[in-house]
Amino acid sequence: MGAALNTPGPHLLQPVAILRTPFGEKFGVPRQSGLVPAAEGRVEFLPAFAAPDFVRGLEAFSHVWLLTGFHKNPPWDGAATVRPPRLGGNERVGVFASRAPLRPNGLGLSLVRLLEIGAGVLRVEGIDCVDGTPVYDVKPYLPWCEAKPEARADWAAAAPSGRDESRILVPPEIEAALPADVLRLARQLLALDLQPAYQAADEGRVYGMKVAGWNLRWRRVGEAVELVEARPAEAG
Repeated sequence: MGAALNTPGPHLLQPVAILRTPFGEKFGVPRQSGLVPAAEGRVEFLPAFAAPDFVRGLEAFSHVWLLTGFHKNPPWDGAATVRPPRLGGNERVGVFASRAPLRPNGLGLSLVRLLEIGAGVLRVEGIDCVDGTPVYDVKPYLPWCEAKPEARADWAAAAPSGRDESRILVPPEIEAALPADVLRLARQLLALDLQPAYQAADEGRVYGMKVAGWNLRWRRVGEAVELVEARPAEAG
């Protein structure tokens, strides 16, 4: 039996900011930060943390860590193991040997590129969070101590392979309808396998996601993916 924590009371986390991102729902969000550079976000500090002094000196850094909360998740069910997509969605590993969102405290960690510092706002690139995600802390990235070329990760050693742009099919009428920034984001997202790992071979099935104010639907066609519908999402 483990020793009791020697603490005076519960440690309560409070958000310091709210993330605004293109992702209106969990499905379609990249599984790691940095995979989709076109996915920009805004870290909007809450009034108590919006004073310029809180980010004084941050302009010296190109990247920041965001400590976030998986606010769309159901409560943790106590499961000790999860099924990472990188292992096909069938093999189990311990929750602490994974980056799965279903975990005891529901905390996430995103490394993003810092694009701009504004009044109470950070503009960042490569975000992997749902719109409205709470941010509990912001820390500068230190490459001299946090980038370890000798580190190993075995089954997660490399970034997931993406599709070549030639295998992302966008009909001319959809390409004409989408704003240029949304089209760029959609292409980068569709280069990834967004569907559940156990459905990876389910050719012809139509998937949908709400992103950047648009409802997008796509399907696999052989080794390619085809965007089959794009319409503005309804407000509210």
